[in-house]
Amino acid sequence: MARQTLRPDRCFPGTCAWSYDDWRDVFYPHALPRNRWLQFYARQFPAVEMDSSFYHVPSARTVEQWGDLTGPAFRFCPKLPKTLSHEKRLEDPAAEIAMMRQLADELGPRFGCALLQLPPSFHARPHEEKVLRKFLREWPDVIPLAVEFRDGSWDTPHSARILEERGVAWVWADTHAVGEEKHAGFGFLPVTARHLYVRLLGDFRTKYGPDGQEAHRYGNILWARETALEHWAVKLRNHAEAEAIYVFANNHYEGMAVETMRRLALKLGLPLSSRPEEGRQLELFGGKGLV
Repeated sequence: MARQTLRPDRCFPGTCAWSYDDWRDVFYPHALPRNRWLQFYARQFPAVEMDSSFYHVPSARTVEQWGDLTGPAFRFCPKLPKTLSHEKRLEDPAAEIAMMRQLADELGPRFGCALLQLPPSFHARPHEEKVLRKFLREWPDVIPLAVEFRDGSWDTPHSARILEERGVAWVWADTHAVGEEKHAGFGFLPVTARHLYVRLLGDFRTKYGPDGQEAHRYGNILWARETALEHWAVKLRNHAEAEAIYVFANNHYEGMAVETMRRLALKLGLPLSSRPEEGRQLELFGGKGLV
């Protein structure tokens, strides 16, 4: 079978957020001001998952600045606020849906796909299914959406059909623990929409030590998951026909998300910009030529 090729204009690798102090010196040049980090990031990757929208609504001025720092081919994938997913548990979603409509209008072509991350306590029970269906009916068809279930009771064909009926993507999340890094998180991975959404999350237990303090700095690869990345590359190439593929890694997956995504992009045959030490930062400091 011929190896399928992913189209760069349809596949958007990136990281979960972009503003990490541990990336200074190893990804961001030391002297680069923090307010230019997004511009630098967008020279390396075509997309980013917006974790900040999980906690607060970005102002119109902030969104305008993001647009100024990125090109029209760049994609933002905002996470729906935790007020909806974790506090109201999908009840009364009007305010959050209106916020996403506004954000989509402000970002224009840079808006990729919204992410709904449900808490582990959101189980597949009649009431939860009812509010999920109601939320999906109210969600605007013109805004792509992906849903991440964090409780295994949803991993059934019945649940997949709930999303499929609305053209909503089922998030493929790899949460394998450290020590299982040779495995990819291939469990229940249904295709429920024309777009795919993949999150390489790893094991969040690696973040904190016994004293409750952060156990690691995230400036280099701490535990390589080379075989898992190979498996994911094969999986994604087998779905090259998707209208859009969003794939993001966080620091807990291997220790440094930008390096994880660079390696996965290479395995996928996707062109990324040169590494910062190869001289592209000089052009950035002059503010020339966005992506």
